[in-house]
Amino acid sequence: MQPTIPIFIIPLAIGFSIQVLKVIIDFSIEKKLHISYLRRAGGFPSVHSGISSSLVTVIGLFQGINTPEFAIAFVFSILFWYDAINVRYEAGKHAKYINYISNELNAVLGLEHEPSLKERLWHTFYEVVGGILIGFLLTVALVTLIA
Repeated sequence: MQPTIPIFIIPLAIGFSIQVLKVIIDFSIEKKLHISYLRRAGGFPSVHSGISSSLVTVIGLFQGINTPEFAIAFVFSILFWYDAINVRYEAGKHAKYINYISNELNAVLGLEHEPSLKERLWHTFYEVVGGILIGFLLTVALVTLIA
C-alpha cells in the first residue's frame, strides 16, 4: 500500500491539526480564543510528540516495522519525547529564574521592563503521551482515508 501523497506531508498535516486542536482545547478551558496560540510551545497535546508519532506510524505502515527507516524514526522520536519532558522543562526553569533576576535588577536600577523569556517550553508526561496517541490515531485515520 502506497499513499497518494508524499509521505512527509502526512506528519506535517497531523502536526498542524494537533496545533489547531490545542487552540480549541485552550478555548474550551479559557473561554477566550487566542490565535497566537497557534505558535505557542507547551500545552496539551504535544505537537512535537504527535508529529514524531505520526512519522513513526507512517513508516511502520508503508515500509514495515523491521526496517532501518522505522528504527531511525522510532529512536529519534524517543529523543523528542525525552526532550519535551525533561530538557525543555529545565530550560523553562532557567528562563523563569532569569526573568526573576531581570525583573529584580530592573526594579533596583529603575530601568524599564524588558520582554521576558518564555517560561512554558516543556510538556508534562500526559501532554506527551496525549500527543503520541493523537498523532498515531489521526495518522491511521488519514492513511485509511487516502489509501
